[in-house]
Amino acid sequence: MICDLLTLNWEEISRQAPGKLVVFLGIAPVEEHGRHLPTGVDFYETRYWIDGAIRFLENEHPDYCYGTLPVIPLGFADMGMFPGNIHVSRKLIFDVIYETVKAVANWGVKHIIVISGHADPLHSIAIEQACEKINTENGITAFAPMGSIFNANQKGIVSEQPEELTENTRKYPNDFHAGWIETSCMLEIAPEYVSPDYHTRPDISLSGRDMMDPVRTAALIRDEGHIGYPSRASAKLGAMLNMDMSRQIKEAVCRFLDRKGYQCYEKHPLYDIPGFRITDI
Repeated sequence: MICDLLTLNWEEISRQAPGKLVVFLGIAPVEEHGRHLPTGVDFYETRYWIDGAIRFLENEHPDYCYGTLPVIPLGFADMGMFPGNIHVSRKLIFDVIYETVKAVANWGVKHIIVISGHADPLHSIAIEQACEKINTENGITAFAPMGSIFNANQKGIVSEQPEELTENTRKYPNDFHAGWIETSCMLEIAPEYVSPDYHTRPDISLSGRDMMDPVRTAALIRDEGHIGYPSRASAKLGAMLNMDMSRQIKEAVCRFLDRKGYQCYEKHPLYDIPGFRITDI
């Protein structure tokens, strides 16, 4: 069963068996995504992937109730030179997730899944730290797998992709922001919000090391706002990407529900590097 928790009263929520209610909470920023995509890309992706994962989960674990909460429109990033960005501190991301998940845990819920379509490492790690604190205080309750899903190869998580996606990733790597990946996703999710001139936007390539230098990044993208290859996007690729992401979330959540093999999803690969975690918590 799927339920929008905003439509239930407290008594209806209380009737759900705590061990069988899975609550999904999304969080993603409002931020620029080039000249061709809307500022709500990460928000729309987060909501779409949650819905897709739940459809998969209903088939594999029909004995659970899957409850959804609204996506929180907040995120940490460092691309503040563009109008349309609403970026907040890592500490606020930590606090919002910690306080929200703690409130849901107080209902007696044992499975709280935090999903974000925003792949910034510092954003992901702040969420993971909040879940870690909740789990220390309440037992294993909260799970935030996206930092590891976005970096599955680095984490050694085996995930089979359609060959066309693998080939596109090889040909057009480092597609970090509003490139062929996100443009394709949005062409399936909400094509009406994609500017028809996306195929004329230039290729802008940055390495992962370049991305760690905000001054260099800002200089290279200041006239466009994207990093990657938006002209290579298609709705067909978007359907494959969104399906693949929903499936990967489903696989991670299945492990968490079973409490077996989920630990590989708990921490971003940069989690233990000094400076990436919040210290004043």
